Amino acid sequence: MNPRPASHAIRWFLRTFGYGGITLPPVGIFILAERINETALVRHEQRHWLQYKMLGARRFYLHYIWFTIRYGYRNNPMEIEAREAELGSV
Repeated sequence: MNPRPASHAIRWFLRTFGYGGITLPPVGIFILAERINETALVRHEQRHWLQYKMLGARRFYLHYIWFTIRYGYRNNPMEIEAREAELGSV
């Protein structure tokens, strides 16, 4: 899935909470227009898309929310995997 520039509402969310992009299965990947060419960010969001494809939308969201509650955002295993993908190591 190739990322798309974030629409107005998504752009507001990303800027308000300090994110460069977001994966919203099954709709797509959205990245701030000024960051759309950042390879690491694109890889990060594409890893989340792969996680969605492997788990399905319902399980993706349930796992993501549960891991964030249990481990926190930084230590969420899905985020760790996506950060590793930024470097091309996964």
